[in-house]
Amino acid sequence: MSRLQRVHRLGVLAVVVALTAFIPACRPPTAEQIVARTAEAMTGAGQVEDLKTLRVRMEYPDHDYPVVTELSRPNRMRTEGVGSYVLVFDGERGAFLERPLAEDGTPQGPELIDPKYLRDLELDIAFIFPAFFDHPSEYLGLELAEGVETHKLAVILPLGIRMTYFIDADSYLPLKVLADVTVDGTEYQPGRVFNDYEDWGGVLYPRTVTYWWLPDNVETAVVDLVEVNVPLGEDRFTIPAGLM
Repeated sequence: MSRLQRVHRLGVLAVVVALTAFIPACRPPTAEQIVARTAEAMTGAGQVEDLKTLRVRMEYPDHDYPVVTELSRPNRMRTEGVGSYVLVFDGERGAFLERPLAEDGTPQGPELIDPKYLRDLELDIAFIFPAFFDHPSEYLGLELAEGVETHKLAVILPLGIRMTYFIDADSYLPLKVLADVTVDGTEYQPGRVFNDYEDWGGVLYPRTVTYWWLPDNVETAVVDLVEVNVPLGEDRFTIPAGLM
């Protein structure tokens, strides 16, 4: 073999080695990898499975009272419009335990929620806490969102609503989420944009949340309390027996 042939072979070998190292680096990440990076970004140690309960209090510009939401993962929720209503979802049924007075001032008693509206309660949970931590997700690639490069993850909630999360490709914190919802044959895409993350008891959570049901009606809510792993007894999510 001539010296020129040896040099040529070594050159080809170097290219093959370089390509072998380069190809894995070019492979798109998996959904599992994005979820793991997001867990690490939000909790520091990445032990999101240790986050069992969450209490979030928000001030909405279109409410004259704060709204407190308590979650017990994966699918139980209690929401209180302080001084107005109490709504619970036990993972299978939903009910108003307390309701606002009727327009004529008449008190309204507890009431079960029609099962066809239970998916809305799943949607509320998915807006408060990323659904990809509790349900399977699919990686959809990179996309610009709010001017930021993001990883897209899709999640189909148990009752059928599709959530699309946009994860900041730099910080790996959730930046935006959209829901695909059909109501009486009309398609909607309500969403949230998460801003100003702060450390709340070891978990990063946004201080402000921009939200909309229709794209021409955008508002911003302020988060003024986040409590992590707060003790929540079974009674917080119990629907009274015999409630119709």
